[in-house]
Amino acid sequence: MELRGPMSWRMSIRRWEYLVDCALWIRAAERIEVPPHRLLPGPLDIDEPPTSTAPGGVPGTEWLGWWLSLVETRQQVARPEVPPEPADDTPDPLGLASLPTLRGIVARRWPEAHDWHLNRQRDGLARHGPVSRATGEIANQVERSLNRSLRPFSVEFILLPVRDEVIRRVDHERYLVPERVYDSPRWAVWLRDLVLRIG
Repeated sequence: MELRGPMSWRMSIRRWEYLVDCALWIRAAERIEVPPHRLLPGPLDIDEPPTSTAPGGVPGTEWLGWWLSLVETRQQVARPEVPPEPADDTPDPLGLASLPTLRGIVARRWPEAHDWHLNRQRDGLARHGPVSRATGEIANQVERSLNRSLRPFSVEFILLPVRDEVIRRVDHERYLVPERVYDSPRWAVWLRDLVLRIG
């Protein structure tokens, strides 16, 4: 959402992100143990995780590298020691190119992840409709309470289908938000505090 032209504020909600959601599904399906990281969300919010098919398992560091390539896109730096060979048999060629074990598993499991994602999106649209306009209304309420326009800012929220309730700050413009937080009254309280701080 953007208001009052280029010098105003902008907030965007990214729900049902294809690669992000499917990466979380792959982690759950393959029971991948990932090393701790501040941007690592809790387990996938799914009743019954799919069955693992990996014979030897996936190194958690490979999955974490892929995850960070999806959510920390503005902080990507070229890695000169690894030639950027595309992983053509995968849905994320550049992100999986240097991750040989994970690349094979993702290529094999992608049809299942894709079907899960489409069903989840269809169910979510039926239940919630398109992304709520309440986020912009909160910013308008803050402007009215301050009796002034908000300072220009830009933020992006990536909604995650996970069981935890921790909002993770990627950088000053991007946050990882569990859907269960976004769909609860807690979201309005948290967002109002954020807008007051940055606007």
